[in-house]
Amino acid sequence: MNKRRLKRIEKAAKLAAEIFREIAKYIKPGISEMALAEKIESRIKTRGLKRSFRTIVASGSNAAKPHAALTQRRIRHRDVVVVDFGVVYRGERSDMTRTVFVGTPNALMKRMLRAVRGAQLMAIRAVKPGIRISYLAKKAHDFLRKKGFGRNILHSLGHGIGKKVHESPKLSEKNRNILKKGMVITIEPGLYVKGKGGVRIEDMLLVTQNSGRILTQ
Repeated sequence: MNKRRLKRIEKAAKLAAEIFREIAKYIKPGISEMALAEKIESRIKTRGLKRSFRTIVASGSNAAKPHAALTQRRIRHRDVVVVDFGVVYRGERSDMTRTVFVGTPNALMKRMLRAVRGAQLMAIRAVKPGIRISYLAKKAHDFLRKKGFGRNILHSLGHGIGKKVHESPKLSEKNRNILKKGMVITIEPGLYVKGKGGVRIEDMLLVTQNSGRILTQ
């Protein structure tokens, strides 16, 4: 990827992270999923940008759906809230997901969050040129399986991103290709329990000479 494109992707990632910090204060009891999504998209438009894809705000049991549709459900105390969105900056896209607990979550959600954080950190630390994608995905997912959540993994570890929100490579346990310097990928482990909720954390990374640099900070 050339330097101009990379700078645009970095800017798109930075803008998404900036917008999340601005709207985080609104994630509290009483606001609906739809209203929170509107606040996100309003800030995207204020900056003269477009959204990367349909913004996801999923609360409570709705968070058990990886690609939940927006509803008028109002956020409640002790809810888990998954927020997934991105922006388009000069043709390049960003994609990030944050999971927020409103008040003290139940024991299951706490366990899920610890597991997802651990899996993501393990994967991020392992990113480097030459690593086989199947190994990276299996490493993260095996961590979740050992925590007792094997049945709750519903999607791959991540994907490439740039002109489109989902590009190659797909970070799955079946992909035997390797990561290369200059690739921009997402690392987004997630766990989902039907009727209970879900947890997903997603960051964009640039594969550098020796590691992976997080862009969504």
